[in-house]
Amino acid sequence: MTAKSKPSIRVLQREATRLRILDAAVASLVELGTAATTTVAVQLRAEVSRGALLHHFPSHAEMLAATIEELVHRNEKAVRRALTNLPDDLEPIERATRALADAFAQPAYLAELELWAVARTDPALRTALRVAERDARRDFDRVVSDLFAPLRDRPAYSAVVTLSTEFLRGLALAGVLRGDPARQGRLLDDWIWSVRVLLDQRPVPSPVPFRVPKPRSRR
Repeated sequence: MTAKSKPSIRVLQREATRLRILDAAVASLVELGTAATTTVAVQLRAEVSRGALLHHFPSHAEMLAATIEELVHRNEKAVRRALTNLPDDLEPIERATRALADAFAQPAYLAELELWAVARTDPALRTALRVAERDARRDFDRVVSDLFAPLRDRPAYSAVVTLSTEFLRGLALAGVLRGDPARQGRLLDDWIWSVRVLLDQRPVPSPVPFRVPKPRSRR
């Protein structure tokens, strides 16, 4: 890299400020939740001026959406950490499922789901999240694909990956309210058993969607 191509000190300072704001926003989301993660709270936490925050994130929705990338990175680290904590002799089905379940139960993933829930009634946030999630989904899909890679040759592989992701997401949300580890454990055991049965089943072609016939016009 030549001296002319190096970023200027001003550019580096702006990027450092942006990262400090994002770090503060992610920390607030994980620790306090979406409602408490206001632009004012993040500004104070990041120790930046109001103008600096608005320069990088003109709206609250844009600031929250920008945290998705970091949350996804933390979720990936949680998966790797869960894998190292599991016994090496677990069969691939159980190993993949338990690692994903553990990652989904971590604060970073629950913070991401909380953003989804808030976006239901916040059109601006919903629009911003759709863009952020579309970009982040590639990383998420790669992590899940790596987890379930030993099962790729099984007939129902694609269905198992999709259904497991949806089931474990719901299990993580249920755990927020119910807080019953024993029940969560039983449900996870039941799901792993179900996946063992499902993996070798041939997928059934989707039926042609039923369409209600249009009423005939009266003449």
